[in-house]
Amino acid sequence: MYRQENDKGNMITIRAARTTDAVYIAEGIYEAFLLPSSDLEKDPTFHQRWLDTLTRVCAQADTHYSYTNTWVAEVDGQIAGIMIVVDGKNYRIQRERMYPQLKSMFDEAFGPGWEDMEDETQTGEFYVDSLAVFAPYRHKGIGTRLLLHAIQIAKKQHVPLATLAVEPMNPAKILYQELGFRYHRSITIFNEEYHLYVADAYEK
Repeated sequence: MYRQENDKGNMITIRAARTTDAVYIAEGIYEAFLLPSSDLEKDPTFHQRWLDTLTRVCAQADTHYSYTNTWVAEVDGQIAGIMIVVDGKNYRIQRERMYPQLKSMFDEAFGPGWEDMEDETQTGEFYVDSLAVFAPYRHKGIGTRLLLHAIQIAKKQHVPLATLAVEPMNPAKILYQELGFRYHRSITIFNEEYHLYVADAYEK
């Protein structure tokens, strides 16, 4: 567990997620996928169906989106954001356990062909799969604290690289670069182009 005050005097805690955090993890994944601004929101049932399905997956101990891969940021005891960090050596097996449970939802959200996407990570990397800070807590340095924590996790586990993927036009790239992430290559995820960024854990 990590605790530190921000410049506004709020106590920020970063801790390992628990099973009971599954609904917050599901909401964070929804935010990270930018689904709140998509046409899917025209279906009034989509959000709740997404949360119900993902919450079940996040509550399992051996899936890609598991609470066991997740860190939670709290501000003064309230959940402010989540970060899913996957050890590359477990990526394929955990993904294969998860995707059959999410296939119908992903078909609806991303269209056919998403299953053919490239591997996002590999052995020797800690991959930041999803990072979301909830609206009331944005612009308070929480995303920065979570990313720095991910790099420290990699370092403590003797994994040389921390990696993440970001949409080419996402302004968050500036933050990632400031924290030591550098562009590595393009990758296709859920039928969309992303840029894969890497950071040397031993430089931090």
